[in-house]
Amino acid sequence: MTDLTRREFVRLATLMGGVSLFAGCTLLQEPQPVPKYSEGAPSVDALETIAGVRNVYSVCGACPGNCGICCRVAEGTVVKIGGNPYHPVSADPVLPFDTSLENAITSAGAVCALGGSGIQTLYDPFRIAKPLKRVGPRGSGKWSGITWEQAFKEILEGGDLFGEGKVYGLREIKESGHGLGFLVGRADWGALTFLSGFVGAFPGAVMLRDREILPQDVASAAAETVFGPGFGPVEPDYRNAGFVLSFADAPLDSGIPLVSVAREIADSRVGGRGMKWAVVDPRLSTSGSKADMWVPVIPGKDLELVCGIMRSLVNRHPGVKQIPDESLRRTVQSRSVAQFSEECGITVEAIDHLADMMVQAGAKSAAMPGRGILSGKNGKDVAAAVYTLNLLVGSVPGSGGLLASNDGFLQEAHSKMARQPQQTSSDKRIRALLTWNADPAYTDPSVAEMLADRADPPLFIAIDRGITETTICADYILPDTTYLERWDVCTLPPSVNSAGFGVRRPVVGGVDPKTGKYFPILPDIRIMEDIVAEIAGRLTLQGFEPPDKDAAKTQNASNYYKKLVSVVLESMKSSGFQVPASLEEVDKVMDRGGIFFNSEKVVPRNQKPIAHAATRYWPEASASPSAVPEPEDGLLLITYSLPFHRTPDYGLNSWLLEVLPENCLAVNSQDARRLGIRQNDSIKVESADGKIVLKCKAQVLPGIRPGIVALARGFGYKQSGVSRQIIDGIATGDDRTRGAGVNPAVLTSKGALKVRVKKT
Repeated sequence: MTDLTRREFVRLATLMGGVSLFAGCTLLQEPQPVPKYSEGAPSVDALETIAGVRNVYSVCGACPGNCGICCRVAEGTVVKIGGNPYHPVSADPVLPFDTSLENAITSAGAVCALGGSGIQTLYDPFRIAKPLKRVGPRGSGKWSGITWEQAFKEILEGGDLFGEGKVYGLREIKESGHGLGFLVGRADWGALTFLSGFVGAFPGAVMLRDREILPQDVASAAAETVFGPGFGPVEPDYRNAGFVLSFADAPLDSGIPLVSVAREIADSRVGGRGMKWAVVDPRLSTSGSKADMWVPVIPGKDLELVCGIMRSLVNRHPGVKQIPDESLRRTVQSRSVAQFSEECGITVEAIDHLADMMVQAGAKSAAMPGRGILSGKNGKDVAAAVYTLNLLVGSVPGSGGLLASNDGFLQEAHSKMARQPQQTSSDKRIRALLTWNADPAYTDPSVAEMLADRADPPLFIAIDRGITETTICADYILPDTTYLERWDVCTLPPSVNSAGFGVRRPVVGGVDPKTGKYFPILPDIRIMEDIVAEIAGRLTLQGFEPPDKDAAKTQNASNYYKKLVSVVLESMKSSGFQVPASLEEVDKVMDRGGIFFNSEKVVPRNQKPIAHAATRYWPEASASPSAVPEPEDGLLLITYSLPFHRTPDYGLNSWLLEVLPENCLAVNSQDARRLGIRQNDSIKVESADGKIVLKCKAQVLPGIRPGIVALARGFGYKQSGVSRQIIDGIATGDDRTRGAGVNPAVLTSKGALKVRVKKT
């Protein structure tokens, strides 16, 4: 095969996207007819007919998709996880809410591979079974098991806890009025509402959010900049859209939620509605291979492509609306389509064709920014420019192409449940760090180096179910439950054309009917809310005072979430939703995994600001990319997500590792030939100075832009069962298969955008 010019490659790439529609992975083959996909299980599951097997409906917590799940429980053991037929993310059509649980047993919903593997998350042999205190230097992996009473006493009172000098306890920090940071990773609405109450009641405390969730907030802020307050986040309305333009996004690979997004795209593409689709991505993902156009833009040049489409719209379609942002308008007017074409690496013909498809779809267009934009430099500005494409052709949330979340009632409920935040101190020093469900050291390994320094912060308490890249550096680890052993109130993703909320509940363990106390399958672990409430109660924080003798007023997770569900139902009624009296029974809602309504109308969120606890992202921004030199002859490194390997470490379940045990470096065929690399060769990926080196295998393929290499995220773990720990003097087992592959963040977090690739 002769080398392709840039123009020839882009033309071929566009063709590859169109002809491979539902034709598998073989490029350029004739499309095959696709039968209508199966709705639900093909036959009754044998487990559903066995006496003693019961269904427990809940919400998955393995990714932000919040899919409804149905857990089959036999003799107290989860034996299967499927989809919840009551939940619109998992089923279409959904089972009517009034359908009895007995009649629902033979109905099924869908769940992705990640959700189905949740059984292995629950029964993970590397879960922490009791509170741990470090007995060696931070990060040494040496621990001592302690009682909950000892853990609470030392955390609160401080002292010379490790033979390294005095450590401030939470009581002294509370009295000083500053110095507590609570780092929260991926958390659902109910947990965030609870934690906002704790942080708001603790004088001078600040809620820290893992930077891994930053892209979601960037998307919301950009959407509200373009469409106005109350319209963020925004997603394509796949059910009604005429044309979807996905920038740095692969909905069939990493859509949230994957099941419902894939179902809607399949229906819209094959079911007769004829939705057109273009995917802008340097790598030919599954999504790109199923689209009408694959647009292999130069990484980091999405804004130039957006401006080129806008210039094409203005030049060739005089009926389009004016660009509202003056700065963006000047940028578009500053160059021709041909100049933007040269900058972004996409032909003028392809840019014009994208503009034509947007005009043809009009109000049913949906141009959407993905993670590759939202997590990049100037992510908000580039995302806002992408959203502005919709405005030019008359597409706004509710017009047919775009959907916004119908969850204003949750804001009202939040204002009723959360407390007013305390006055925060200007002192940003953190004397104690609490973390929950956050692993920033995986996405930025330098965090582990920072936390290993005892001075920053002096006290580190992790609430977690395992020893991760981050919690390995903790002073104390307080064992948490999994998402299959906790309650929560969960929002619906905006891509689902429904209103309502999901309810997560424990599917195993037991609950005391009098007090609501939860008894997990591991006797010495606790739910996060119960741990935090215990700490707050001992500190007599407002709203967390020790309970009186009335058992009904006992503060625990069970009672808190029953009250929260009741408040949310009241807020739905006040927001105009027709909630019949029979549906106000909290237990009925919780038993079905939530309550949902069809909602074709977009109801903007409440535009009144809510008093949240003080929040900032943590850690602070990483070092400048210029800190790592880039080789002139290097290849540009990008990352991507797979459907079954995502961060945090839910992708470590063995069922998923059997599908793909390690990631490989995707290399264009031309680049591989030039470097003397063949399929499955062992290679080195290194920074220009050679100080950062990753070793993996090569995946040679034509479906990636020349000069670009790509690594999937979700591999290369060093902890979470990969490394041996010493607990009470006994070495734990280790499983090296859980750490196979490489973590691209080792390079990208250091700013290594260009890398050298060598055959070993």
